[in-house]
Amino acid sequence: MSAFISFSVVLFNIIGVITVLSENVPVPENVRVISINLGLVLEWDPPQTTNNHPFKYTAELKGWRGYDPVCQNSSSLTCDFTDNVTIFGSYQLRVRTELDGETSDWVETKQVAVDKITEISAPHVELRSNNGQTEVDITDPPMKRKNLRDVFGNISYLIRFWKKGESNKVKLKREQSRVMLPKVKPLENYCVEVEVLYLKNKTSQPSNMTCLKNSPSNETEPWLIAVMLLISFLVVLVAVLLIFMAVWYSYKGYRIVFPNDNLPEHLKQYLAQRSQSPAPLPIHEGTHLKEPIHELMIYEKKLNSSQDNQQII
Repeated sequence: MSAFISFSVVLFNIIGVITVLSENVPVPENVRVISINLGLVLEWDPPQTTNNHPFKYTAELKGWRGYDPVCQNSSSLTCDFTDNVTIFGSYQLRVRTELDGETSDWVETKQVAVDKITEISAPHVELRSNNGQTEVDITDPPMKRKNLRDVFGNISYLIRFWKKGESNKVKLKREQSRVMLPKVKPLENYCVEVEVLYLKNKTSQPSNMTCLKNSPSNETEPWLIAVMLLISFLVVLVAVLLIFMAVWYSYKGYRIVFPNDNLPEHLKQYLAQRSQSPAPLPIHEGTHLKEPIHELMIYEKKLNSSQDNQQII
């Protein structure tokens, strides 16, 4: 019985010594979990003491089989757990202070899920202007594990743009990484700011304000296009009328020179004989020649006529 009492006293003294030693080493302060771009970092502040002791720190990660050390006997005030975790896992972290072989109590964090607590840094934004239009080219921030769309699926962008020097901002929500700004005026300065929308209600850090002077426009005004179309129509109409009139009068002239009416065969023979007959002898003064005169009658027969018309020449 006395031996048991002696053992209990010794054990109590050992526990008391350990407790005193732990109380002599202060714990880290302001312990916080930081997750940016799917990374996982534990940060803390050194203990507030009057003596500037060279504290060391050990940080551990709780896995399936308990805590595993990640940063041991380190003077840094941060410990990066990114390479030791998965994106969709849930983890608990802890850290303690060490001084001359003595340690403080552990300071544990709450259980955290990387994909739920992570913050996304600002996207990269470039502006290009051509023919009076301004295009926004957005590049997703690089992730420490995988990429943004693989983790969060369909993301979108919140775009704010405004005329430089004015406070009124226009908001656009787009899923495309290249967006043409609507209703911008040529030769005006515009500024753009972009945020990434993910997890339905979370936004990334805003991008830097990017400004660009819009280029001059080569587009023709709508009213001028209408006038040009009207003038073109009138020119084509006048050209068609002139061509029609030229063809018509050419046809009429051709018909005057080469009429459609055919002479009777006996008249053609008579004219042919007259053209082949020898030239008449010269007529002497005082000589009277008697030329026979014959009456010539030409009949013209027209189709679809009930009666034939008779002309006497």
